[in-house]
Amino acid sequence: MTPPFMPVTHHYDRAHDSVPIPTVRAVKEGGNEGDKVVGEEEVVEQLFKLLTGLQQVCPPLPPHPPPHMIQGYSHRALLVMESLFGYSVHVVPSDVAGARQWCGAEGTEWCQSGAASGPVSCLANPFILRCADGVLVDGCRRGLSGAIFRSCCGRDRMGLEEAADLTWLTDWPINPLNVGQYINNQAPDRPSNVAYQEVTLQPGDVPWGMRRFLPYLWCSLPPDTPQAELPLRLVALIATTDIAVGQELYSHYFTLIHSKPS
Repeated sequence: MTPPFMPVTHHYDRAHDSVPIPTVRAVKEGGNEGDKVVGEEEVVEQLFKLLTGLQQVCPPLPPHPPPHMIQGYSHRALLVMESLFGYSVHVVPSDVAGARQWCGAEGTEWCQSGAASGPVSCLANPFILRCADGVLVDGCRRGLSGAIFRSCCGRDRMGLEEAADLTWLTDWPINPLNVGQYINNQAPDRPSNVAYQEVTLQPGDVPWGMRRFLPYLWCSLPPDTPQAELPLRLVALIATTDIAVGQELYSHYFTLIHSKPS
């Protein structure tokens, strides 16, 4: 997402190496008022409903947990999601060559994982999502991106309490919503059925004990703002049409930001 009427930079169809697909959506400049599919209150309500359920079955993980423990937590979390909402989402092989898919049902909402930062250069990273106000969300879990996220999580940790979910960097996230980075771009033969929606949570909105389920941290801390006062930027994916069980999800990678009337 870039200034008005400019093509999106470094957001490519993952099925075609560095080949842009000219499909777009439009929002208003400087904020997220124009990208609402459902009310923000509804998105936040569903999110905290799940987080409350996860707290009851997933106690804090120990430092450096073994893979089988993370996998067990992830399985419990999927059962919680199914019991609360009647559906769950999974990362499975995609119909798009070289990509991955995940499935859901009508009304689903989940989170694009990643570290948030200011307007910096992000070369050859197709997992970068730029918000309407210029905040960048890096949803890549591997390589330098994953290492930076782990480092920031250690930087922000309070005692034994993790500042964010680290399990989204594995194949078994303990929050089943934290798989938004795997969605593929729409195309003429595969129209979008979900849409990005930006949500901002203020620090007081999120109890620290729930932070370990959210895949968000600030990589570049904004100047003159204490870390404790920084909001959390979430990017949810909301169903825009009926979605059948097993159906692959597609969204818009390309967004035009239109200037607000002066």
